[in-house]
Amino acid sequence: MNLLMKDKLNWMMRRFLFSVGLVMGLAFISVNVFSQTPAISANRMVHDKPVASLSALQVLEDSLVYFADSMYASAMPENRMDAAYAFIRTMKTFLKTPGAFTYPCPKLNNKISITNAPDGEFRLYNWEVMRSDADARYYGVIQRKNGQILPLVDVSDQLQRGAEDSVLNNGRWFGCLYYNIIAQKLAGQTLYFLLGWNGNGINSERKVIDVFSLGVENTTVFGAPVFNIIDRNKRRDVNRYVLEYQRGAKVSLNWDADMKQIILDHCESQIGDPAKRYTYVPDGSYDGLRWTGNKWVMAQNVIQIDVLEQGKAPVEKPIK
Repeated sequence: MNLLMKDKLNWMMRRFLFSVGLVMGLAFISVNVFSQTPAISANRMVHDKPVASLSALQVLEDSLVYFADSMYASAMPENRMDAAYAFIRTMKTFLKTPGAFTYPCPKLNNKISITNAPDGEFRLYNWEVMRSDADARYYGVIQRKNGQILPLVDVSDQLQRGAEDSVLNNGRWFGCLYYNIIAQKLAGQTLYFLLGWNGNGINSERKVIDVFSLGVENTTVFGAPVFNIIDRNKRRDVNRYVLEYQRGAKVSLNWDADMKQIILDHCESQIGDPAKRYTYVPDGSYDGLRWTGNKWVMAQNVIQIDVLEQGKAPVEKPIK
């Protein structure tokens, strides 16, 4: 073997050994990094403090935040679902930990919806997972003051029709992301009205007002005939109010403390076809739902809008 060939073989061998060493080194680093979740990494600094100095709830909250980030941001749908299952398992442990009901969740509040009942009877945890680009699944759990935990199972994809007339329970729930809770009394019982958003439609989104109550033996009921609405210029009673509209349209629906009503955008079909809800957009006017003591009654044009002539703009009253 000549000298040139020997040098070439030595160079190839050194390159091979370097490559093997690099791969093994990266594998070792990956195993160490990904095997340490926020809940069990002894050296990790959380809240600017070592893990050993944190309470059980703080450690569990950091684990939930960690899984929530993966649940929302992972590029692969299967990774998002794996993180969602890990989030649920950790949430079960969190809810059973003493002090969880009053724990403020300063970090988790920025990741999922956490809404408290006005009377302090329960807390509602709520989140969404995109299983694919066009398929969302809603998750929720109700934590009662008495320690009872009620998981919510989303069946909104099965209720494309008849959603307003269905009476459901926590095992069959019209999934939403809730952002407000209103409490009202009816015949001595407290009813909780849950205001939420459901975006699980290819062409449309929905704003929802659901009614929640605790039945006998702590059973749950979603839906009751306490909404008197105007639909296509006709009045009718429904068990929950569902406002469907064009995907991407900016539609508001929330409680107005000054007017003591739920104020919402009035929507009409862009193409003049009331049957095609996915074409509905706000028309600039507002409807309202006022509690009469036994139901929410809808009224139209509850906020007067001054229509100006073309070419005129609103101006402030001149100072004399």
